[in-house]
Amino acid sequence: MGKPPFTAIILSAGLSSRLKDFKPLLPLGGKPILERVIALYRSAGIQDIRVVTGHRAGEVIALAGRCGVKSIFNPDFAQGMFSSVVAGVSDLSRDFAGFFIHPVDIPLVRRQTLIDLQNAFKPGNASICYPTFLEVRGHPPLISGIHVKALITGAGQGGLREFLNGYEADAMDVPVVDEFILKDIDTPEDYAWAQGCMDRRDIPSDDECRALMIRQIAPQNVIDHCRAVADLARRLATALNAAGCGLDIERIVSAARVHDLARGCPRHADKGARVLRESGFSGIADIVEVHMDYTVNKEAPITESEVVFLADKWIQEDRKVSMEERFQAKLKKYGSDSGACRDILRRRENALEAQKRIEVLLGSTIHEMS
Repeated sequence: MGKPPFTAIILSAGLSSRLKDFKPLLPLGGKPILERVIALYRSAGIQDIRVVTGHRAGEVIALAGRCGVKSIFNPDFAQGMFSSVVAGVSDLSRDFAGFFIHPVDIPLVRRQTLIDLQNAFKPGNASICYPTFLEVRGHPPLISGIHVKALITGAGQGGLREFLNGYEADAMDVPVVDEFILKDIDTPEDYAWAQGCMDRRDIPSDDECRALMIRQIAPQNVIDHCRAVADLARRLATALNAAGCGLDIERIVSAARVHDLARGCPRHADKGARVLRESGFSGIADIVEVHMDYTVNKEAPITESEVVFLADKWIQEDRKVSMEERFQAKLKKYGSDSGACRDILRRRENALEAQKRIEVLLGSTIHEMS
């Protein structure tokens, strides 16, 4: 039998002095922050979850109990976070491979981040794995059990970061598509920002779009093409909304930014949508899935998918071209493949129908848009 692989230690002992309200119990997306972090680890397959308590321990212990996880009281919590780390690791058995250290005030970390860290943590690899977003390290680190003894006996000067810096030669950065590894809740403004993110977490931010393209090793010409499509899609959506449509511009732009993230793969639209869903970005996956081949419903309102589909057909590489030029180039390229030509002609028919619908609403042509 192999060792149970990982434990999660959630640090919930602090005073929350800058926020005033008590962080572990603050509601976020309909549940207390601590409960949200516990659920995150369970969703990533981590069953051994421990909560370190200190300030208002009774309330935290009660919540942890309702969630079915173990609590560890840190009597020295007022001395700072490192004392809670020591309290947490002191409680560990020998029967584990590594542990996450997760401050409770970083509650929006994505499930895929924890999976990426677990996949990177292998025998013979580094003994400390840091998640990084666009080359910046964040939380939670995944630390090998070999460091437990040194943590317990360490002086703690400089905190956990200083301790881990002593093992930099045995550390590894794990790139993730997750800006939330860098986002903690320290102030009322931070808390308000986190609340505002809850309904939009399935849409990647601009930086997360960039990280997705880097992760997929998208070549620069594809990145440039996606940016040009996103720019045109934004202008179309803005104009359509001014004409009375209720389009979600953020979804449109984000989807356009990454619509070709899997270009070069067979059925790249399907592949791209699958990557997005696995990464937690289901809010744009459906748009990416149909960006090549969208069937226009003449009776329905214009959709976000329709806007991205059309914008993509107006952009060749990174420049705006006429629809005729775009499709003639495709027909010339695949002229000897009758099946491909049928698909191209069908897409042209749908693109022309989408263009007609949009131009009627706008009262001007797309060609006239700067």
